[in-house]
Amino acid sequence: MKLKYNLLCALLIFMVSMQAQSTLDQLLASVQANNKTIQAEQRRIEAGTAFFQTGLSLPDPSVTLDWMRGFPSSAGNQTDFTAAQAFDFPSAYKYRREVAELKTAQITFESEQVRKDILLDAKLTALHLVYLNRRKTELERRQERAQRFLDDYQKKLEQQDATILEVNKARLLLVNVQTERQLLETEIAANLQTLTGLNGGVPVVFTDTIYPPAPKLPDFETLENTIEQTDPILKYLEAQRNAGEAEAKLTKAMLLPKFEAGYRYQGLLGQDFHGVHAGVSVPLWENKKRLNYAAVQLLEYDARIEEHRTEHFNEIKRLYEQYQALRESYEAFQANLQAVSSTALLDKALQAGQITVLEYFLETTLYYESVDRRMELEAAWRKAGAELMRYML
Repeated sequence: MKLKYNLLCALLIFMVSMQAQSTLDQLLASVQANNKTIQAEQRRIEAGTAFFQTGLSLPDPSVTLDWMRGFPSSAGNQTDFTAAQAFDFPSAYKYRREVAELKTAQITFESEQVRKDILLDAKLTALHLVYLNRRKTELERRQERAQRFLDDYQKKLEQQDATILEVNKARLLLVNVQTERQLLETEIAANLQTLTGLNGGVPVVFTDTIYPPAPKLPDFETLENTIEQTDPILKYLEAQRNAGEAEAKLTKAMLLPKFEAGYRYQGLLGQDFHGVHAGVSVPLWENKKRLNYAAVQLLEYDARIEEHRTEHFNEIKRLYEQYQALRESYEAFQANLQAVSSTALLDKALQAGQITVLEYFLETTLYYESVDRRMELEAAWRKAGAELMRYML
């Protein structure tokens, strides 16, 4: 019978936690659809894609017409007509297209990082609201107990079984709980307003009191490799480096001659001449020292990639260790709290005269502080998990 009861409780907890996960997923989907910054980033990607497509085509062809009147008139008139198309060395167009694609990718990765940051803000706010809602439920129970406690001692005072000091202690306990609850309601409203702002101004209702299932972490090396493979900042830096490499190749291609080809017509002394127009420019000064600059810039990009990898590794390690430590602290604290006296035992001890009202007041306050500490530990643990698993957003 006990086994069936335990299995039923475990099943109910699992179903409630999965419902909490579904609610959180719906909230994040709503934020992603409605957030104004995310929408603006989508427009920025489209604008950037269009912008980097400019300059990939050949320059406009040129047409020139010269008409010269001869002096004396017996010399006749001269007409020159040229239609020409200029173009760079063919490899330059290949590298221009590579640069355009990589710079477009940079914007995409930047926008992806912005999206993840916004969704993380929404998730952290939602998790904090779960903590606040749980605390609200706890304070409602405390207020009911404090009210009953005060009512009982007011009756005892009327029956001369209690003193005014004991009634004042009961009233003070109730006032403290009421004040704490009022402050909590204000904080809940502020966090809901934050979610509404992240949701593009669309009002959000979030009353969950159950956290979604805690993520099951693999070993650190596996997790770190997975996160690095999906890190938008690293992808941005790598795209920046690859774009720099393509720009260096483009600079080399621009050191090669430029060409011009077309049609040439000349009319002179009643005679017509038709032929080919061809030209070449020798790049002596225009791209001077640009190749050196491109090489130095590549070294800078490599350094930035290594810098980010080092910082990111340390950040992941810090969050991983923090998550593990907070989880262990929470589980240990939870087990110890369940083993100590509860408010029900304190009530019985007071009714039996085993403790005084002052002792009851102090013991209740200590127990409440322990419950609060447990909820704070769980909230910190869940926050660390959300920050660690942000790559899944």
